[in-house]
Amino acid sequence: MTVFARVFSALALCRAVTGVSVDVSVSSTITDKLAILKPDSGCGVKGFDLTLTWEDHAPDGHARKMALINGQFPGPLMEIDEGDIVEVLVHNAMPFNTTLHFHGIEMEGTNWSDGVPGLTQRQILPGNSFLYQWKATQYGSYWYHAHERGQMDDGLLGPMIIRPKANRERPFSKIANNTEQLKAMLAAEKISRPIVLSDFRHVTSTDGWAIELAAGIETPCYDSVLINGKGRVDCWSAAKRKALVTPAQQTMLKLGNETLLTAKGCLSANIIGNVLADPSLPKNLSSVPPGIFDVCTPTSHELATVEVTRPKSSDAWEAFDIIGSFGLLTGMFAIDGHPLWVYAVDGSYIEPMQVDVIEVTNGVRYSVLVPISPVDGNYTIRFASDAAAQSIAGFANLVVRECDSNTTVPASVVTPFINDVGTNTTSEVVYFNQSAMRAFPPDEDVRNSPRAANRTVILGIRVAGASYNWALNNTIYPMHLDNDTPLLFQPAPTDENNNVTLTTYMDEWIDIVFQALSFPMPPHPIHKHGSKMWLLGSGQGIFNYSSVAEALEEIPESFNMETPPKRDTLATPPATTGPAWMVVRYHVTNPGAWFLHCHIQSHLMGGMAVAIQDGIDQWPKVPLYYQDYV
Repeated sequence: MTVFARVFSALALCRAVTGVSVDVSVSSTITDKLAILKPDSGCGVKGFDLTLTWEDHAPDGHARKMALINGQFPGPLMEIDEGDIVEVLVHNAMPFNTTLHFHGIEMEGTNWSDGVPGLTQRQILPGNSFLYQWKATQYGSYWYHAHERGQMDDGLLGPMIIRPKANRERPFSKIANNTEQLKAMLAAEKISRPIVLSDFRHVTSTDGWAIELAAGIETPCYDSVLINGKGRVDCWSAAKRKALVTPAQQTMLKLGNETLLTAKGCLSANIIGNVLADPSLPKNLSSVPPGIFDVCTPTSHELATVEVTRPKSSDAWEAFDIIGSFGLLTGMFAIDGHPLWVYAVDGSYIEPMQVDVIEVTNGVRYSVLVPISPVDGNYTIRFASDAAAQSIAGFANLVVRECDSNTTVPASVVTPFINDVGTNTTSEVVYFNQSAMRAFPPDEDVRNSPRAANRTVILGIRVAGASYNWALNNTIYPMHLDNDTPLLFQPAPTDENNNVTLTTYMDEWIDIVFQALSFPMPPHPIHKHGSKMWLLGSGQGIFNYSSVAEALEEIPESFNMETPPKRDTLATPPATTGPAWMVVRYHVTNPGAWFLHCHIQSHLMGGMAVAIQDGIDQWPKVPLYYQDYV
């Protein structure tokens, strides 16, 4: 096992030279074997010591083996300041290999700390430790999670917030009506709190994958929705399932000659296997245990509580970072009686947008300012799945009370913005609209990009050989990549005919077309490591163009070249009645081996990914520690 000394560390050196005391949980030896990084100012080194264990835990009242981080789920909040050097020492006390990925962190100059097994590092074996080291060149809301098989579904995840520098321009003056409100918003941002949304199954990811292999179908049916690690199994009555069935579900039920969702609110195995999947693919539906789709056993379990203390004589504002850490689900988020001012998306400021409801998909983050109700009460925080595969909802409590008050507050009596399938309850409810999102300050990079990119890559999305196998470029990505020689350590030859490895050169502009080739096909949340992507356009049908420049001549209304949304995770449009496409653009400025993949866990396990060798002409030199790690 690799040993990390804690004495002559970067932090110890910082204290010795400056006399500054730094409050962190761990530090590690910085030698010539590691990256030599410098914080922007002072002794900005933040260290985190994470021990991963495999234990019984019952976040929704049903106990199962799952991954805990320092004995908890979700893992501890990592609070970092922009410009800090970040050291994360991971001890793997689980019986499985693992890695840790920092979702949305671009890892400028430290590709070896991106956490993708076989791509940027060797796996952390049971009993071993591994040091991730990188610089916080960004600000905002992020999260960390396993990147080994389906371990994210087993609970290996946690929130991360990078506090922006004091001199970074904020968009809050566009919300505040006066100086006092502006001060309150700035103060709220400094102590913003995460709201981690996740889905939970009562089978481990390994057992769930084995069931899919045996049955020959996907099993997109979960047991509960958790908010900040807590929830309960809620079994809807037949009357409620019938009343809340969505139009998309109604169509699928009819095609399957069925009338009702299962007791867990799911489309049945029959519909998943015989209606939505290719009927020619081999299947064995009898191998699916009843508890996966059909049997719902309710639990009584405490819900998460977020406490808010409001001042007696002034406006109260709170800031929250909403994190979509789902393995599968997508859906609508709202807080009863409280509008949401969205001021940052995926860790970057935007022109503030006041909404009531936000659709949250896999991997995304929304930073919101919330004007707190002047009325004490217990207000419901709610998430309602809008995925056709399952109707399910989760809840938490926002407890508002006046400062110095210890009285028990009553349940609030307000009309929710949404029902349990995410549908608006009144016509006045406002949903977040991604197409109306504008960067703050304005994003000039994409405006100055060439009309025609240096290269255009068309990635065909399809099911490949079995309904649980997905291809992002017509080829299944080999999730068992050679751990002895990760791609970063030995890049693939550029002339190799390899559908799962793309190669670019520094300073190129790349357009990627994601083409759903078959239907019906759900949206796929596509995440790119190493850089954000601009969403240039989307549409229905086949993208019959060699470039965006060519498409602009024919269908200019399908594109936004002036103010496109910029994110690290973007969902493809659903292919409901025919094929569909989405075009993203990015600028190659961060050389290294990066992953591009669907963030639905079962789709990633099924091979829906490609590797990108960005900037092959300026390939990074990997520090000896990472090269030598075993």
